[in-house]
Amino acid sequence: MTTTRRILALALMMLAGSGCAVAPPPVNPWSEIRFGVEADVPPFEYRNEQGELVGLDIELGNALCAELNARCVWVDQPYATNLAALQAGRFDAIMPMTATPPRRETVDFTHPLYALESRLVAPTGSSLLPTPDSLRGKRVGVLTGTSRAAFALARWAPKGVQVRQFNLNAELIKALKAGELDATLQDTVEITQALLNTPQGKAFAFAGPVINDELLGSGPAIAVRKTDPQLTAALNKALQRLKDSGKYAAITQPYLAPAAAESASARMIYTPAQGGFPYSEVVQVGHTLYLAGVLGLDENGKLVRGGIRAETAQALENLRGTLKTKGLAMDRVAKCTVILADVKDFPAMNEVYARYFPAGRLPARTTFAAGKLLLNARIEIECIASL
Repeated sequence: MTTTRRILALALMMLAGSGCAVAPPPVNPWSEIRFGVEADVPPFEYRNEQGELVGLDIELGNALCAELNARCVWVDQPYATNLAALQAGRFDAIMPMTATPPRRETVDFTHPLYALESRLVAPTGSSLLPTPDSLRGKRVGVLTGTSRAAFALARWAPKGVQVRQFNLNAELIKALKAGELDATLQDTVEITQALLNTPQGKAFAFAGPVINDELLGSGPAIAVRKTDPQLTAALNKALQRLKDSGKYAAITQPYLAPAAAESASARMIYTPAQGGFPYSEVVQVGHTLYLAGVLGLDENGKLVRGGIRAETAQALENLRGTLKTKGLAMDRVAKCTVILADVKDFPAMNEVYARYFPAGRLPARTTFAAGKLLLNARIEIECIASL
């Protein structure tokens, strides 16, 4: 017997003699994870000709379970009843559900699984836009229980839009084709596959720009009971491991890339500056936002007092406010240009600037001194962000 083995054997004997037991390996608390899902939403979750559950969310859910050494159990039931069923313990999580402020009051959510866009679909050549003024008196179809239904009922219905709810997308599309609806509000991937890419879908097209609103959320996630924070954390860690390993991209890209490319191609959306100035506050090109330069101006349009530190903080607050109107946060900023009136202000500016971005997601940056800025400001900041 080697010296190492003798030491190990002696240690085990001492533990046994002292009444202490060697701790068994930890037990996986999630040997089984039950997901509530409505299998009627291709390409996300549906049944193939053999009756098997397939789709993006099914593949992604099974991959998450594999990362946690758990078995996935899929509970197929109507989406509109999923929240009540989750709270009643019928399953452990809802796959997927868009995180919105009202829903966050009831349940917790994982990080977003992927990004989706919400757009109006109407007959080709229609002049309709996704605004209350354009849709007043029109019939707009939505799916019951979705974030788009909540948005339409809150933002459009009180202003004269006839919002009609459907339990199944097949029923909604049938009504749209029959002329019983003037438009439908849908996510771009689902409606592209369910209608626009079909022969009859050539009579319909996206109408107006992508809609950004807090009631539409930031993308599908997994909903979990607030009493199960460990499961939420475990799913987040498993999702990150899938991304780090490349498995996430292999699963999601075949489903999302074609529709995303079609939706984003050549689209430019302009948000005019307030006050009638001859420039746009934001220009969206595909999935990229170009933000006009901002000064350290308060809500009255006056330069804040306090020098470079105060102006830098106010300029970044103004930038944050602009992003918020698009449903984004500072972590979506990809590139900034900082213009200083005096290069000596660089250290103080840098100290304030760093506090406004996540440490691991600092945008690329160019900084230079211009000598003199509008309104005798000490700093101007312009940025580029990604949807």
